[in-house]
Amino acid sequence: MAYTVLARRYRSQRFAGVIGQQPVAETLKNAIASGRVAHAYLFCGTRGVGKTSMARLFARALNAPDTVEDAPRAEGVAYPPEDVQERMAQAIMSGQDMNVVEIDGASNNSVDNARQLIANAGLSPTANALYKIYIIDEVHMLSGAAFNALLKTMEEPPPHVKFILCTTEAHKVPPTIQSRCQRFEFRDIPTAQIAEHLRGVLDGEQTQASDEVLWQVARLGRGSMRDALSLMDRLLATGENPLTPRVLSDMLGLPQQSLVTGLVSAMAAGDLPGTLEGTAELLGRGVGQDQLTEVLIEFLRNLMLIAACGPGSELVELSEDVKPEAAELAERFDAAGLVHMMTLLENLQRSAKSSPTPRALLDATVVRLALSEKVADVAGLLAGPGGPGGPDGPGGKKKA
Repeated sequence: MAYTVLARRYRSQRFAGVIGQQPVAETLKNAIASGRVAHAYLFCGTRGVGKTSMARLFARALNAPDTVEDAPRAEGVAYPPEDVQERMAQAIMSGQDMNVVEIDGASNNSVDNARQLIANAGLSPTANALYKIYIIDEVHMLSGAAFNALLKTMEEPPPHVKFILCTTEAHKVPPTIQSRCQRFEFRDIPTAQIAEHLRGVLDGEQTQASDEVLWQVARLGRGSMRDALSLMDRLLATGENPLTPRVLSDMLGLPQQSLVTGLVSAMAAGDLPGTLEGTAELLGRGVGQDQLTEVLIEFLRNLMLIAACGPGSELVELSEDVKPEAAELAERFDAAGLVHMMTLLENLQRSAKSSPTPRALLDATVVRLALSEKVADVAGLLAGPGGPGGPDGPGGKKKA
């Protein structure tokens, strides 16, 4: 039997299940309940944040509201029997419904495709459905001629036709099309919400995982639920249960959090041998230099957020297991010093790409990070008590 990836098997079946997009969900539900459903919608946002899932749910709620747990019923509307609605819902979610047509804008971008869509839109919906709904994914890929052909139909479509346009690049959709749509912005999903959803998915898969694994995968999703679920698919393919940081390191090349914390701790102590040895150990475990630099920047960012906002801030993207140790480590820095360290690492990222000796640049940079306290002390002596590098000036303090 063919395996279905997590992103498809755990696709949202109710509006509340589209993680991180509740403002959009509530607005669409209110539009249905109040009878104010527009003829065209434009869903904008990065990949994997729920645009197509929301479009399918909205289509189900319009034609088969009894199949969506939290969908309202419009007053005075006669819907088909429940068994008919169930068949509609299954066809909609599998992309096989005759009345809910999903079109890929990249492969159906010609003016002939647009004219065929317009011709079909004039036909009434079948099988007791109320609406014929067109979901056009990656709509920005349509040609200029195709957009022009759609203009009139999108402005004054037949009463039974609804358009839902989805795009990751809204700036490429002509203003003439955007002005005919109600536009909704889909936000990147917070790391904490992705991690929480991943926990529920693993429960369904009867697999255990540490908080560190969940948070690392959620962070790598970078706001995209689909990307995070794709990474989790790779981890589950190992057959390991429970999923541990070692599995994450072996499969994705990510360094273990304890090693990263140890390296930054050595930097904070000005321990040059410990800093260089910690860097060498991480590289020796198969972590690429670019990836190590990126992980260090991300960890220092979290320390900066802890130093500025406290460990309880929602901005801090660390698991509860890691937060206490990170909070102790953050006390050894100030926010200005952490910003300076992140800047040095960012400069390393750029210069290492064109250098014939990137490892030497990495070693020099981590040593410079470990020596930053002494450099600050020298700057303070040169600048005096009130200078920018002095003990009373900005950026001149690094806590012991």
